[in-house]
Order: sequence, then structure tokens, then C-alpha cells
Amino acid sequence: MNGLRDSQLQLLWTARIDYAEGSRVEAHQHADFDQFFIVLSGAGRVISAGESYVVQEGSAFLFMRGITHSFHFTEETLTLDFKFRLLDPALIDVLSHVQASCLCQGSDLSEIKQWYKLSLMQMRVPESVHPLRIEAGFKSTLVSLLLNDASLPAGPSTVLANIDENEPIVAYMKINIAEKITLDRLSKRFGFNPNYLIKVFSDRTGLTPIQYLQEIRLQQAKEYLEFTALPITEIAGKVGWSLPYFSTFLKKREGLSPSQYRSSLLNEVGKDIILEHDFANEWIVKHD
Repeated sequence: MNGLRDSQLQLLWTARIDYAEGSRVEAHQHADFDQFFIVLSGAGRVISAGESYVVQEGSAFLFMRGITHSFHFTEETLTLDFKFRLLDPALIDVLSHVQASCLCQGSDLSEIKQWYKLSLMQMRVPESVHPLRIEAGFKSTLVSLLLNDASLPAGPSTVLANIDENEPIVAYMKINIAEKITLDRLSKRFGFNPNYLIKVFSDRTGLTPIQYLQEIRLQQAKEYLEFTALPITEIAGKVGWSLPYFSTFLKKREGLSPSQYRSSLLNEVGKDIILEHDFANEWIVKHD
């Protein structure tokens, strides 16, 4: 990553790492960089600075430089890992006094995933994403999460970015995403004529109700493919699609079948995404 960089935080490396049941990383510490470690799914235990923490979905851990830490996983565990260097003394001081463990959920988790995906994109096509965008975004999410600030706007803009999730019809479709939702069902549920419902919803969101439903189903399905090990058939069911429809729809939108889409990302699982060319990551994963 060359050119303009963030003046307070330098992102060095990131990776999605899937740990097998029974694997562990022995106690170690980093002398000149810091680490943020997020558990997407799985179970186990983390020990940091002599304190023991239970690993669960959404667990997140900040390991400042010089802090001894280790991992032990009792189930297959999917993680995202960021190694970075804090450059600003004031920021170092603030983060040195925060709780080392927290839960990363909701918009914070969506943002963290986005910084990983943008880093992956930047590695594949160096000119595709400006490095400052990734570093500044990661720093903002990290500070928001660890200092318990209000959630920040998520990631890059999409067709869903400006839609109010508290809108009743929107909220209803998100909660019932796995069910068979039709325009007739929505009309009866909210007491509107179908044509009027389309007009009202389109005026507020820029999409018809069914267009919006397809978008959130696609977004959720891609999240499952990207960051879980769920079978593809199960993913289709979770978003209210049949497997053939899911395959056809994703192929049309992304140019890949669900298995191809997942494989394109799984090829990078366990692979270092180097964001600073002179940074060398070293780790040793052991198994019981």
C-alpha cells in the first residue's frame, strides 16, 4: 500500500483464518505492532495478559504490543485478524486503557468485514481502493467499537445504504426474510392496495418492495457465503430462496454460482493479505 496513509494508524496485514477444532496458538506477544482479532463463529478460550476469556460468536480482542496472548479452539472457529501499528501517542494511550475484550456485532461487525474485503480487493487490484480509505475506515470502526461510541455509517454506499431500517415494511421483511413474502401478503399485512403500496414504498426507498426484498436476501446470502461454513442449501433456505433460484440469481448478479463465489473467497482463507510490504507475519498453529 503506497502513497497517502493514515497518520495515526498503519494497517500492516489482515487475513481470514479458519482454525480446526483442537487447534491452538501458544502464548506470544508482538514487539512493534498491535492486533485486533474477531471471532465470526466457533468456541474456545483466549488468554490475554493473564486473563482468560471465553470465545463465542462476535468475540473481539485487542492485543496491544507487548501483551502476551494465546488461543485454544474447542470447535472449528472462523476468524478475522488485523495487525496494525498505532502511530499517534494519544491514541496509543487511549486504547491502552480500554477493555481488551468486547463483542463485535451489528454495524461494527459489518464494517470490520468490509475493511477486510476492501483489503482483499486492494491486494488483488492495487489501484482499486485507496489505502487511506481502508486505514481511516478501520481506525474509525476500531475506536467506535472499543470506546462504545454510537455506531458509524456502514461501509461503502449500496442501493440499501440510505433506506431507513425502522420503516415498518422494511423491518417486517428483514425479520421475516426466510419466509415466503409476496406483494399480496405485504398488502394484507399493512392494509394497502398493492399498487399504492408499491408507490409509497418506492417513494420512500427508490425500490419496489420485492426489489428491496431481493436485495437484502442477496446481501445476507453473500454474507453467509463469505463468513460462514453453512451448506449452500441451508443458506438458500435462510434467505427464503430455493437452491435453484439462489444459484440463478447469484449467477446473474455476480457472474458466479454460490460455490464459485464462496471458493473465490475461500482461496484466500489463511492467506496473508499484506498491506505493508516489509511486514512479515509469523505464527505457529498447533493441534491437540
